Amino acid sequence: MKSYFWETLKNFSDRSALTEVDSEKTISYSELDKLTDDIAEQFISKDKKLFFLFTNNSIESVIAYLSVLKSGDAVLLLDDKLNSGIRNNLISVYKPAVIINQTEAVEGYEKKSFGILENCLYRVDDSEIKLHPSLKILLSTSGTTGSPKLVRLSAVNIQSNAEAIAEYLGINEKERPVTTLPFNYSYGLSVINSHLLKGAEIILTEKTVFFKDFWNDFKKYECTSFAGVPYTYQMLRRTGFDKLDLPSLKTMTQAGGKLNEEMIKYFSEYAEKKNVRFFVMYGQTEATARISYVPYEKLKSKIGSIGISIPGGKLNLIKDGIEITEPHQTGEIVYEGENVMLGYAEKPEDLNKGNELNFILHTGDLGYFDEDRFFYITGRIKRFIKMFGLRINLDEVQKMIENTFQIAAACTGEDEKLKILIQTSDEAEFKVKQKVCEIYKLNPSTVVVKQTDMIPTKSSGKFDYEKINSMF
Repeated sequence: MKSYFWETLKNFSDRSALTEVDSEKTISYSELDKLTDDIAEQFISKDKKLFFLFTNNSIESVIAYLSVLKSGDAVLLLDDKLNSGIRNNLISVYKPAVIINQTEAVEGYEKKSFGILENCLYRVDDSEIKLHPSLKILLSTSGTTGSPKLVRLSAVNIQSNAEAIAEYLGINEKERPVTTLPFNYSYGLSVINSHLLKGAEIILTEKTVFFKDFWNDFKKYECTSFAGVPYTYQMLRRTGFDKLDLPSLKTMTQAGGKLNEEMIKYFSEYAEKKNVRFFVMYGQTEATARISYVPYEKLKSKIGSIGISIPGGKLNLIKDGIEITEPHQTGEIVYEGENVMLGYAEKPEDLNKGNELNFILHTGDLGYFDEDRFFYITGRIKRFIKMFGLRINLDEVQKMIENTFQIAAACTGEDEKLKILIQTSDEAEFKVKQKVCEIYKLNPSTVVVKQTDMIPTKSSGKFDYEKINSMF
């Protein structure tokens, strides 16, 4: 019978499991195992229950998360900073049995504590919502927007992705990652899962990489790795990251969107100079977190690639229902692996559905592979607008601007109107517009370019295209 990482914590006995920077508190694996066992026993009932956990990067959040996994119940992970209107809407739609880390009263719920978990609410009336036996974790597909559309994940999904990540990153019990991403975001969660699997010590902090205090703590706790989205790396370069002395740093990982090629080159050269491994990766919440990666030793020769499939997975290209077998032919990237979600939930009844995808995910990303079968993304199937009968790939335009002008750019719009937001202090609007019109043969009246100090992003670090669109 398969063992899951939340069931094998005791194997690492008295090794440090979690250290919280703000409180300077450390908990060992044996303590973590016992605490979560005790709380899980309080959760267990005859019917499987839905929990809401409002998370932050703290020991308490990790304990709550592991306790629900052990109890056999299911949990929706949400940001504890989620706006109250969105929070209340999700509660009213899904009617969870228990809400953890909720300080405000909610109608129909009474206050209850479970061991060290004090800010909890328990539903007064029994919920009639049925949960599928395989359902373990729910994640939002939209960062902190609070959309009722959720990704349904099973224990197999979570475990297989953690194992694959631990294998290709070479994670062992000597690693000491620091939390740089939200716990409720699939990339941030994957860092927690893959390191707990291997008995590593996780350094928990709410501080961000953009401040000196974070790096002081990084050195103090001798952290070995950090994870970042494209925005993280763009800001690190601007804030002089390369001047920091970080003797314990061994690994940097990047996912959560496409980092432009000039940035990849810059950080791969930094990594080579500092004897650090830099992994560029690709994933989706629908695949629990990770789909592919570029082996760090291949990065310089494969800049712009999303790499090869993670261990245990398989990548293909499909066009018009037929698999592409020749390099440099464009099709939709299709991934197959045990980490592919059960399916979506858009309403409470969906929580009782089983495995609808049979471990096959149509990513919605267009791409090709080269002679070495390294994959490259060229755009999104839905990230197109039509201008004068021509299909314009917004991701392609974005990439062209970033590579030509060495600035961050976000493209949005609707048919017959291309909107481009550029992040720069230089007056580059005219040059960008001129270049776009020249390359894509567009009338200048159909292209709008605006300049900003900061392109809006979601908590995951990905561009917030809804906010970007509203700026025009």
